[in-house]
Amino acid sequence: MLLIGGLLLFSACRPEYKSEVDKLNDISYSFHYRNLDSTKYYANKALKLSKDYDNGYAEALNNLAFVSIVKMNYDNAYKLLNAVLKTTDNQFELLVADIQFMRLCQRQSRNKDFYIYRESALHRLHRIKEEQSGLTSRQLRRLTYAKSEFDIVNSTYFYYIGLRKQAIEALDNIDPYGAIQQDTAQLLSYYYNIGSGGMITSGTSREIIQKEFDYLVKCYLLALQHNYPFWEANAMQAISELLIDPSDRKFLIRNNIPFIQHLNVDNLPDSLLAGNLAQRSLKMFRQFGDVYQIAGSYRTLAQCYWQLGDYKSARMCLDNALSDTIINRAPDLVSSIREQMSLVFAAIDDKAQSDYNRNVYLDLQEQTRQDKQLEARADQLNKSAAQLNGMLIAVATMIVVVVVLLVIFDQMRRRRDKQ
Repeated sequence: MLLIGGLLLFSACRPEYKSEVDKLNDISYSFHYRNLDSTKYYANKALKLSKDYDNGYAEALNNLAFVSIVKMNYDNAYKLLNAVLKTTDNQFELLVADIQFMRLCQRQSRNKDFYIYRESALHRLHRIKEEQSGLTSRQLRRLTYAKSEFDIVNSTYFYYIGLRKQAIEALDNIDPYGAIQQDTAQLLSYYYNIGSGGMITSGTSREIIQKEFDYLVKCYLLALQHNYPFWEANAMQAISELLIDPSDRKFLIRNNIPFIQHLNVDNLPDSLLAGNLAQRSLKMFRQFGDVYQIAGSYRTLAQCYWQLGDYKSARMCLDNALSDTIINRAPDLVSSIREQMSLVFAAIDDKAQSDYNRNVYLDLQEQTRQDKQLEARADQLNKSAAQLNGMLIAVATMIVVVVVLLVIFDQMRRRRDKQ
C-alpha cells in the first residue's frame, strides 16, 4: 500500500514538474533574439531541472545550441546538438536539432552535410505531419517555429550558393498570414529575409526596391514594438544597404518621407544616413553579442564609406571586420569581405594587395558556391547499400549457421538411433 501510494504521489507531482521545465524552455526561446545571456540562463535552469525528463532536456540543449551558433562557438554547438540526438526520441526536438545542424553547415559552407541534415529534417517533418491532428497547442507552436525556420534556412543556403529560384521557392512555402503570426520572432525573420534583397522579382527595379523597403520597415517597426534588438539592427543594416546608391536613396527618401524622418534621429544629410544606420546597427549587434552580424555591419559601413570616396575609413572597417579570427569559421562571410578589400585596395592603387584579396575571394567562392546535393545523395545511397549488404551478409550467415546446425543435429540423431 505504501509503495502504491508513493507511485501515485510521484505521478501526481510529475506533470507539474514537466510544466515548470516547459515554462523555462519557453522563456529561454522568447529571449532568442532579445538577450543571449537570458536565453542561456533559463535554458541552463531547464537543463538542471529536467534530468529525468528527456524531452525538456533536449529542448534546453537546443536553446543552448542556438546561443553557441550566434557566438560562433560551432564546436560546442555540434556537441550540444549531438547530445540532443542521443537524449530523446521526440521528433520535434530532433527536427529542431536537424535544422540547427543545417544552419551550422550553411554558415561553414559544409554543403554536402547540409543536404544530409536537410533530408533527415524532411523525414521528421513527414512523420510529424502524419500525426498532426493529435498535437497539443505547445507542440503546434514548436512545429510552427521548426517549419518556418526550415524554410528560412533553406532559402538562406540557396541564396548564398547562387540558386535564387530555389531560395525564393523556400520562402514562398511560408504563409505570412498563417500560424507564423503567433511567433513574432519568426515573422520578423521572414520579413527581413524577403526585404534584404533578391527575393522579389515582379515589377520594375523601382517597384522591387520599394517592396523590399516596405518589408524592412515592417521588420523594423515590429521589432521595435516587441523589443527584438537583433531584428531591429538587421532591418537598419539592410535599409542602410538600400540607401547607399545615390539614385536609389533619392527615390526611397522622396517616397517614404515620414518613416525616413522617424529613422533619421540625428537629422543628418541624406548622403550620411546610410552610414549612420550601419553604425547604429553595429552598436546594437555588439551589445547583443552576435560576432557574425558585427562583421556584417562593418562590411556594410565600409560600403557606405566607399560610396563617399573615403577609402581609408572603408579599409579600417574591413580590417575591423576581419580582426576577430573567429569569423574565419564562416567562409562565405569572409569571401564577401575580401571582395570589398580588393576593391578598396584597387581604389588606392595598391595592386598587390588588391590581387591578393581578389585571389582569396575567388578561392573561397569556389569552395562555398559548390552545390553538393548530388554528392550528398550518393553518400546516402552508398550508406543504404552498405546497410543492405550488411543485412544480406547477416541473413546468409544465419542460413549457413542453421544448415550447419541441422547437419550436426541430424548426425547426432543418427548416432542416437544406432545406439
